[in-house]
Amino acid sequence: MIAWDDALTVGIAEIDSQHKSIIALINDLEALKGQGDDIAAAKALQFLRSYLHDHFELEAELMLDLVYPGRAAHQQQHELFVNHVIFFEIEKEFGVVSEQMLSDILAFLTEWFLTHITREDRLLGAFARAQTHPG
Repeated sequence: MIAWDDALTVGIAEIDSQHKSIIALINDLEALKGQGDDIAAAKALQFLRSYLHDHFELEAELMLDLVYPGRAAHQQQHELFVNHVIFFEIEKEFGVVSEQMLSDILAFLTEWFLTHITREDRLLGAFARAQTHPG
């Protein structure tokens, strides 16, 4: 289980709210581990599809507006996330929804949280704050 604390804050309310929703999904999937819940996998994929549209679009606009120097690399990581979600959706379409798929989604999201959100998004947040409150 991942607990939200202020150390995880990016400093942009809408992005922090979206990150909290990813934590909630990770924790929900962790709680379902071992139950092989097909509905949970479908809901997780539906959530991720919405997340990558709303969240990535918000970050892309922010990076463009700020002329963020790490934009290309950051967006490349978003593309990798999209590719993972597409892969999971293909598995679902072929009826491969299983306990293993839930475990794979959980492992992927946990790794994403630990590498991208806690590092890359926090760097973006720090850059945004420096631009809006220089000095």
